[in-house]
Amino acid sequence: MSVRTKFLTWSVSTTVLGLTAWVIPVAADASPAGTVVTCGQTLTSTTRLANDLVNCAGNGLVIGADNITVDLAGHSISGLSAAGSEGIADDGHGGVHIQNGTITNFFLNGVGLRGAPQSSVCNLTIRKIGAGGVEGDASAGVLVKDSPRTTVLSNTVVNDVSAFQSDGVDVLFSGRTLVSDNRLVNSAWDGMFVYQSPVTRVLGNTLDGNQNHGIEVNFGSDGITLEGNHAGGNGASGLVVGALTDARIASNTLTGNRDTGLFMFDLIGSKITENRAAGNGVGIQIDGGQNGSHGNRIVDNNTSRNLYFGLLLTNGASNNSVFENVSNANGSGSGDGAGIVLFAVTGNNVRGNVANRNANVGIGVFEGQPSDAAGNALADNTANSNGAHGIVAVAGTVDSGSNKAQGNTPLPNCLGVVCA
Repeated sequence: MSVRTKFLTWSVSTTVLGLTAWVIPVAADASPAGTVVTCGQTLTSTTRLANDLVNCAGNGLVIGADNITVDLAGHSISGLSAAGSEGIADDGHGGVHIQNGTITNFFLNGVGLRGAPQSSVCNLTIRKIGAGGVEGDASAGVLVKDSPRTTVLSNTVVNDVSAFQSDGVDVLFSGRTLVSDNRLVNSAWDGMFVYQSPVTRVLGNTLDGNQNHGIEVNFGSDGITLEGNHAGGNGASGLVVGALTDARIASNTLTGNRDTGLFMFDLIGSKITENRAAGNGVGIQIDGGQNGSHGNRIVDNNTSRNLYFGLLLTNGASNNSVFENVSNANGSGSGDGAGIVLFAVTGNNVRGNVANRNANVGIGVFEGQPSDAAGNALADNTANSNGAHGIVAVAGTVDSGSNKAQGNTPLPNCLGVVCA
């Protein structure tokens, strides 16, 4: 690819002190001159590319030193999807910054960071990674492995290939990583996968149209923050979070996901606040998983207009606080959906929620086996104009008072608790 250079014309200025002053031409782009690179080259110093790399048979570039910057400067690196190939491979070099270009058609990863702490990947477009992968193959646009405190910022990853698994971004064993303001869409598995990476922050990303989940956070990523993300139209769930403690899941928008907008399991001591889930199979679900989900605060979420259920606690999600959520008009997909449902859970405090105009019950507390739904406390909830009773609660539910219901069919408005 030729390098396009900008030129300035000469011009005459106004007369200064009776003399004609000429404007001296200067380069419009004062950035460092580019370096011509070749496929597979190992870089040991900061490099600004002067050319594209086309149809690399193996790796595009290899990082060979700590604390360097690789600036693609708008250029592209493309491969032939050869086995094991990566656009840019970094094994063991930290403080590396990769930015500003396009990477396409590699098999393993677009950018692979392994043992590269405090690195960054910014402003890249990465496409078609992992084509042809079969069961056992795992690919990603950006892999961050054993590389804590790394930043993945403002990239677009679209791996719309035929593959067993090709994710947008994978963060593995890399605590305190920041993944922010990326578009991770239409990939052949998850938009993002996070594993054993505590205190990672996932902020403001778009995670739409992926074949599996928008985001999956699984095991050991304690203290994770997921805030301000949009996950829509994914083949399974928008956000999946489980087997961890002290998560903060806030202000995410979850729309049109086939299964669940936000699905949680084995979750302890976490805050789920101000999320909005609409048009999903289920809006928000917290399940006990293998070891139970407890001590969580589910507060001020809106789970209205989902196909089946708005807010669902199931199978051992016990001793949680469910406060001031709104769950209206759910059930359009079956005519049997409900606003807020507790099934086979105990000891939850359900207070100040609103569940109106749902196809079936507004709020339901149900048991799978006798006494496995006892001890849930209901207070100050509102359930109006639902297609069945406003509130239905099994024996053993604690009526803490001030629940309200009207206009539900059939009467009575409430069963198992007293409603004003």
